[in-house]
Amino acid sequence: MKQSQFEKRHKKLWLEMESLLGSGPKGVIEAKKWKAKRREFPQKYRQICAQLAVARDRNYSVTLIQKLENLTLRSHQLLYGARGGTKVRVIKYFLNDFPALIRKEWKVVSLSCVLLFGFMGLMIYISMQNPHIPYMILGEDSLSRMESMYDPGASHFGEAREAESDIMMWAHYINNNVGIDFACFASGIFVGIGSIFFMVFNGLYIGLIAGHLTNAGCSSTFWPFVSGHSALELFAAALAGAAGMKMGFSLLMPGRRTRSHAFKEDSIVAAKILYGAATMTFLAAFIEAFWSSRVDLTAGIKYGFGGFMWLIVFWYFCFCGRNDVTE
Repeated sequence: MKQSQFEKRHKKLWLEMESLLGSGPKGVIEAKKWKAKRREFPQKYRQICAQLAVARDRNYSVTLIQKLENLTLRSHQLLYGARGGTKVRVIKYFLNDFPALIRKEWKVVSLSCVLLFGFMGLMIYISMQNPHIPYMILGEDSLSRMESMYDPGASHFGEAREAESDIMMWAHYINNNVGIDFACFASGIFVGIGSIFFMVFNGLYIGLIAGHLTNAGCSSTFWPFVSGHSALELFAAALAGAAGMKMGFSLLMPGRRTRSHAFKEDSIVAAKILYGAATMTFLAAFIEAFWSSRVDLTAGIKYGFGGFMWLIVFWYFCFCGRNDVTE
């Protein structure tokens, strides 16, 4: 086929791709065009690649080959992401890759959430219906310390903390919560059993404490305090457990892969989940230190903020990044 015939046959596709990508070097696209065409884009990209190979093989003009190379490069950047700097990759991870990955791994994430939130809710109900059970499991000394922390009559609930104290508490919360998340993740190496154990244990423990403090008359302090950061902190713990299970289950159920290959692949996925979970834990600790402890805010405001955070987390993982054509 002559070059003129080749150009005439495929000119329509090239014009369509150029229109979609725009004239900018980074492939700036119009939102309306992209929404209508993004599902067709991977197939058109493969067609351009094939046409470039044909043009090179038939020694067509340098101008045509360069034009197809430019289209191929810009299409590849749009489809798979341009190799930008660290800042670009981080932004893309949180805006697209992280929520898309959680949706892709919904089975192991759902299992982790059911274990954590299911046992937590169950134990809240049991401990509220049977007030003696927390004493049997945790002991009177531990529960007394918890009650003193959330006693509505305690002096620390009527006084605002200094900025230095908030920063110190932020560091404490980060250290404590990251340690919990790491235990949930790292214990998954034992074919996922360790992560399952920590999800159940944390759910039972949190449920016992919450149920007991409610019975002990600390509802007016405990629930407003935890409401603001609970969405990020609890879901981060569930994701850390899911990451551990993902890693451990690869040894138990490798599928058609060898166990070593499955473990290597799934460990990479698990690490990507853990990166996001650690960031959520970091943000939760910030809210806990600088917002949850504030005494100048009413319980209604704190509950409203807590509900808003749960909606944000739900929206983020359900909808954010869905315009990414690679999903």
